[in-house]
Amino acid sequence: MTSSLRDEALRLRARYDEEPSHSDHVAELAQQLFDALKPWHRLDPRQRELLDAAALLHDIGWSQTPAGRGHHKHSARLIQQHAWEHLQPGEVALVAQAAPKHRLAIPQADHEEFHALAAAAQRQVLILGGILRLADALDRTHTGRIARVEAEVGDDEIVVRAQNRGPWDAERTMFEAKRDMIELAAGRPVRCVAA
Repeated sequence: MTSSLRDEALRLRARYDEEPSHSDHVAELAQQLFDALKPWHRLDPRQRELLDAAALLHDIGWSQTPAGRGHHKHSARLIQQHAWEHLQPGEVALVAQAAPKHRLAIPQADHEEFHALAAAAQRQVLILGGILRLADALDRTHTGRIARVEAEVGDDEIVVRAQNRGPWDAERTMFEAKRDMIELAAGRPVRCVAA
């Protein structure tokens, strides 16, 4: 991410996120997944920057709801309301849509803001949101148990290889629960194995 956009995202995060180590790790895993999946998604470096911003900001909504209920919606609202200097309006919509996808299931008919996007932007949200969902799942315990990820893109499936530091049952279970969006976008199963 360009330093100016990343710096702006970090400044916004600093106002709201009480656990920046988690979003730092999720952003790192998301970048690794984005790079490994490039043969499939073919998105450009700017989308990588947008993913980084979404990952850094995905949990800022916790500051608005102590119990965490609906925090993903609050994250989207805070992203949309920020007076961005380094994002274009269409990019704000992508980041604001991708960030809460770490929590939400695949878009439903009543997700009006998603369906208001052009088809190309919807695809980008599914890809970026799907990657963010996997990265967040792989830090389920907020302990950095997954040190690194790689992926192998095949015609019939995508295999994510997780380099773990100790037991990672919670991360593996959450990966299984959150792989739906990336499978929808990729049109093939996605599974996770130990590296």
